[in-house]
Formats: sequence, structure tokens, C-alpha cells
Amino acid sequence: MAGKSELPPELLDGIEDLEWVGRHVARGLGPGIHPSTLVGFGEDFERHRPYQQGDDLRHLDWRLLARTDRLHVRRYREAANLRTMFVLDGSPSMGFAGIDVRPKKGEGPLTKLRFAALLVAVLGHLAREAGDVPGLVVSGGPDGSPLYFQSARPGKEAWHALLHTLHGLEAGEPSPLAPILDRVGGLPRGRVIILSDFLEEDGGEALWREAGHLCARGDDVTAIRILTPDELGRGSEADGLFADPEYPDRTVPGRPRGDVGYAERLARYYGHLARELEERGVEWWEATTTDPLLPLLRGWIRGESRR
Repeated sequence: MAGKSELPPELLDGIEDLEWVGRHVARGLGPGIHPSTLVGFGEDFERHRPYQQGDDLRHLDWRLLARTDRLHVRRYREAANLRTMFVLDGSPSMGFAGIDVRPKKGEGPLTKLRFAALLVAVLGHLAREAGDVPGLVVSGGPDGSPLYFQSARPGKEAWHALLHTLHGLEAGEPSPLAPILDRVGGLPRGRVIILSDFLEEDGGEALWREAGHLCARGDDVTAIRILTPDELGRGSEADGLFADPEYPDRTVPGRPRGDVGYAERLARYYGHLARELEERGVEWWEATTTDPLLPLLRGWIRGESRR
């Protein structure tokens, strides 16, 4: 049995209070730390810039005026709350929990969507502890629209509404992530955390293009790939008839662990996607639905096990 400090996700899945889950796991990690991305009139001096009409005269640097005979104002780094927007893939493939050939007891294996919800609860709690403001958008609505959207808002009421949505979340319709990221691009910049299996119809081209746009405008973007052990070829050795959750009519017989080329094809797909995202400034993290949360998150924070 795993030690209590490892906090296996199947244990946390049975806990209805996601706020407790986030707080309990975060207690073993410590607060998140991030630099402010805004420059204004705060406390830490950043730089000078030429005076413009309308600038507050209280910020004029009179000593610099005496030396240069030019008006300059002092700019400072502002202590600002950072918007942390969670982008959660709500497409049908995220409802997959893996192949379980053992007799069922309780709720069975954890779905990718539920594992992602646990991660959002923990990372959202860390963001709030750091003074950030979390928001949530879930793909999977009709015609590519969001299944759920909550802009980043401060306060306990908004946080509890977000957690309530996560608790009852179920997969929606097939939906690419690129239009959702485009919508996030219309929000104030900050941090964007994407949680998905990244099984995109176009191989992820539209995804990395939109994620690159977010990075180019100054967002801090992280992509967290979530898969089950079976999808990684580490699960059951039983033969099966596999169906694409997003297109149920597509079925193919197979045995992932017995398919010699499966792991290579999988690594090639995700390796290419990760490189394209990283070249555009996106951080790439990987998780499995059976990963104990504390070691997983510690590795991410320390930069030890992101890939």
C-alpha cells in the first residue's frame, strides 16, 4: 500500500470536498511563487521613462532633471495578482479510465477528467495561496463552444463555484482546444494551464499555434498531458475491441502491451507535439492517472519530472 504522503489519486477521488483535497495536498508542497508581470507605480523601482502629458508629477525624478534638463518619471514594479486560467479538455476521450479486467469494486479506475479536476483543485489552491486569481474554461460544448466558462475572479464565492463545477463535471462533445485558447487570448494576460490528453484531429497544429500566440503576448503557458496506463501501453494484456470515445463507430481490435510499434508511435506523436509547444514557449508536463499526487507535483515544482 502506498504511504499516506504519496496521496494516490484513487483515494482522493472518493473525497467530495475538492477544497479539502486541494488544501491537504498543497500543505505538503508549499506556496507557489511567481514574479509580477505588470509594471506600474508600485514599490520596487524598475526604470525611467520620458515624461508624458498626464503623468502624475509626484513621480518626476527631480535629480535626473537637474542632471539632464529633461523630464523623466520613475517606473516601479507593481505587486499584482496574476490571473491563472485553467483550460480543461472536456472532450469524450477525457472520460476514459482505462481497461480494468479485475472484478469491479467501488468506483473503478480514475478517469482522465477526474484526475484533471483533482489537479486543478490543488494547483488552484496553490495559486490562491500565492495571491493569484483562478478561473476555469472547459471545452466540450456544442459547436466548439465552452462547456463551462468562469473568468478569473477573486473571492471565496467564485472559488467555490469553480470547485462545484469540477465536482460534477462530465465529458461533453468532441471539441478542439484551439478555439478555446483563442477565447482565452481575449482575456487579460497571466498564467494559462492546459490539462488534456491532447488527442487532436489535426495532430495539434492549431493548438500549438494558438498557445504560441498566448506566449507571444506575455502569458505563462503550461500544457499538462494526462493519460491512463493503458494508453501508455502499461496496462492490461487482454485483447480488446477499442473504440474512439469521440467517434464510437471507429473500432479496432488490439492489445496495447503486445503491439510492438505502439509505444514508438505514441512517443512520436507526443514528442512532436511537445517540441512544437516548447519552441513557442510553452512548458510541457506529463502525468498518468495513477500517479501519486504529491511526488508528481513536487517533481513539477522542482523541475525534475516534467517530461
